[in-house]
Amino acid sequence: MTDLSKPFQACNLVWDADWVTAVTFLGSHRRVAAGNNLGQILLWDLPEKLGGDAPKPVARLDGHTNVISRLASTSDGKTLISASYDHTIRYWDVPAKLPAPTEPLVLNASAIEDATRRKANGAKVPPSMDAKVGLLKSVRTLTEHKEWVVGMELSRDGQSLISGDDGGQVIVWDRDAAKVRKRWQVKGWAYAVALSPDRSQACVSERRPLVFDSGRHAAVQLWDATTGEMKTNLSDMKEFKGHYMCSAAYSPDGKLLAVGRGGECDGTNGKVTLLDPATGKVVKELAPGHLSGLTDLAFHPDGKYLASSGRDTVVRIWDVQSGKVVSELGKARGGQFKDWICALNWSGDGAWLAAADMAGAVQVWSFGV
Repeated sequence: MTDLSKPFQACNLVWDADWVTAVTFLGSHRRVAAGNNLGQILLWDLPEKLGGDAPKPVARLDGHTNVISRLASTSDGKTLISASYDHTIRYWDVPAKLPAPTEPLVLNASAIEDATRRKANGAKVPPSMDAKVGLLKSVRTLTEHKEWVVGMELSRDGQSLISGDDGGQVIVWDRDAAKVRKRWQVKGWAYAVALSPDRSQACVSERRPLVFDSGRHAAVQLWDATTGEMKTNLSDMKEFKGHYMCSAAYSPDGKLLAVGRGGECDGTNGKVTLLDPATGKVVKELAPGHLSGLTDLAFHPDGKYLASSGRDTVVRIWDVQSGKVVSELGKARGGQFKDWICALNWSGDGAWLAAADMAGAVQVWSFGV
């Protein structure tokens, strides 16, 4: 049995081209995909034995031209799905045996460029971290969105996909057929979207990030995902009023819905609120919140634990029943613009956790058995 109170940082996958904004495991815990602010996606195969040098990427996925906002994988690891600010969602077939490595890649190019620029002031230029990767092309592109695709989630059974854009359009898809099942419009950006395990309910968190403007807007609502009808408006609840929720996640059994407060929160107000999705009532609030705002949430596959990340560079693992912190990964470094974590994902067996870091890395933890 995995012991989540005993984390071990298995590896730090360096990729400093830009912020790493999305991450997911593919099938087993041995393969990881990550995307960045430039629209690039890399794959890594993790080693069987922990320790030693971090592995280098084995493939690059070419096609997107703007920020990768979310990544998702089918449970067998054979299909990767990516959402992007280039208005598209792409499907990628990922074979067990990847194409031969032919394309050169420098993993620390930004660090080299920065040190070279400061060389006159005594900065030491680091050696180049060179890799070679195989290339993969997407096999299908969904083009229904006309604005940035800012939210996306694959249902637990892999049959449906929900996506939202900054024009306020929400779409529920038949994943395999790549056809629209239902769509509806919300007022703000459909910033965080989540689909219940039975695919009947959707949580949509909206925001319109206008500064010092009367048009600023935030909302959290529960929708019937089969009809596109809004069922419960949570926006006026004291936990949510006036604040946008940057992440939402249903527990594997569908009995809990976790939402996390994002943005530039004061102090440790980047809180996690657990709701009963059937009634919309608050079950529990997890404290302390993340300093300066929360960034992502991910339920452990067994549903008993929840991981949260924040602008404080910390990842917390919570016992859902007790509301207590089981593990805290990373070290708080003073809030935003200090290499905060952008996205989280558990491996299918729940023994590994990956985090996308704005400093240009993917951090991977394993847990005691």
